[in-house]
Amino acid sequence: MSCSKTILVPFAAVLLTASFAAAETIEQDPRLIAVAQRFQSGQGIIVQPAPVGDAVVARIYNVTPLQAEHLDNAVQILTWVEEELKRYPAGFVQKHGPKHLMLANAFHSKSAKATAPLYSPTFIADKNSGSILVTVPATLTPTTEALGRGQLHYTLFSLLLPDVKSTDSPLSMEHWKILLSDDAAGETESAKRLTKASNSRESLYKMMWEPFEFGELTTLAKTDARLQQRMDLVQSFIHSLDPQFDATFWAALAVIPEHQRTLCLNDLTDVHSTDQIKADTEIQSDIRALERQWGFKVLWEPGSPAPPMPAKVRLEYSYFTDKKLREFKLYIRMLRENLALYPVQITQRLNVQHLYLLDTFTFRGAGVAGQGMNWLPRPSFAYGMRTLDPAKIASLDFFRRTIHHEVLHLIDKEFSKEGGPIYGTRWDSLNQEGFHYKIGSPGGAASPSQLRFYKDNAKWQGFAEPYGMNIATDDRATLYARLMTAHVADEGRGDQPFLARLKTDTILKAKADRLIEFFQMLKSDLAIPSESSLDSKLQVSLH
Repeated sequence: MSCSKTILVPFAAVLLTASFAAAETIEQDPRLIAVAQRFQSGQGIIVQPAPVGDAVVARIYNVTPLQAEHLDNAVQILTWVEEELKRYPAGFVQKHGPKHLMLANAFHSKSAKATAPLYSPTFIADKNSGSILVTVPATLTPTTEALGRGQLHYTLFSLLLPDVKSTDSPLSMEHWKILLSDDAAGETESAKRLTKASNSRESLYKMMWEPFEFGELTTLAKTDARLQQRMDLVQSFIHSLDPQFDATFWAALAVIPEHQRTLCLNDLTDVHSTDQIKADTEIQSDIRALERQWGFKVLWEPGSPAPPMPAKVRLEYSYFTDKKLREFKLYIRMLRENLALYPVQITQRLNVQHLYLLDTFTFRGAGVAGQGMNWLPRPSFAYGMRTLDPAKIASLDFFRRTIHHEVLHLIDKEFSKEGGPIYGTRWDSLNQEGFHYKIGSPGGAASPSQLRFYKDNAKWQGFAEPYGMNIATDDRATLYARLMTAHVADEGRGDQPFLARLKTDTILKAKADRLIEFFQMLKSDLAIPSESSLDSKLQVSLH
């Protein structure tokens, strides 16, 4: 007969042992092993779950260990991290990059207040260990990849900056502060946002890895000597670390091959997928009517070009097939009826080249219902109707508003000029004192998320939709779309909640009046007849 001895183990030790066991299980998972081997051989980086009790990390962060059920998310994040690091010149990451990528579900700063949100998802430069701490959220949101790719470059550059120790270095904060630009001086909200971000060394470097933002920065630098100096300093510094960062490298970085960023979801081998659409006389008649009035080409058939979206992140799209004949027929009729409201004096000046009618339209990981491409030499529209539900009034209303929302963006850019009724501070000053848009205004960019921003700013009057709080151009576009669709005569109803708010919200009414003033100016400048459908549609919403 054997005897047993009871051993008492502290509860904390049990938890620590369990954490070590969980980490060991994750490290032995074939999926993580495969990724870790690629990082080790390709970049010289060790990938591992953040060690429980690691002395260096534990001094600053409380670590929530990576859970096995979130390993798929970790592998997905590491896959596009690997893609971004491969964009660097050969040997650069091995020599100057992080030695470790440490994975955890969250790194919570010990110096932050107890109510501070956990870091999820993000990258954190741990300069003491030469590591990048990688958070792995329980759920990957549509914007995780789009935001994370840029932040990776931001974090990597912050690891490089400790090499700049001399106060005589142009990249030291003492010298950098002398070169800051006035971020309120930009002519557009986009210019203000980019200028403000470029005042940070890390943010400027990050934006230089995003082709569209890099292009905009280059354009802004032509009239902003300080911005040009900052860009030159960053490029000179990175060139001093590796001469492969030359002019040719930066020029190539600004161009992303189309085949690397777009994915067409149509089965192009099915040559009969659109036979019914082609044979439908009503659909084809509506398409021809749109093309005659606006002068653009309607692109709707599988195999047509991809919409020219300005970003390196993945664009997924598909054109309509006979499988959605009903939805396509409904939407093309809705488009014809609503776009017919615009007089030729406006459509000719807008000079739109293409109208892309898409089923799936996914950009930066999120579905898009409409996009006015006003950055092109000749602007275009793109509409994605994957979620259109003909049986739901709310769905029809949303897509009807989207049509006018995107038109206003083009009209705004073409006709709104300095000193005009809706330009710059003449519009911004209509808001309540203390309000700042999320993008392009002091205080707005600090909000942790778009939804949180809406919630925190719900008290402000003057907005047709929360989306209008993002930026002034969307403020105008959301209000305009509501005005244009407030009365739906063919269905004998209207947007009663919005119409009621126009009577009680004095700021919203003032903005509506300012939009009417803008269009009255257009009517005069372009000699638009007083009986135009556009003018009637706007006026009826205010009476």
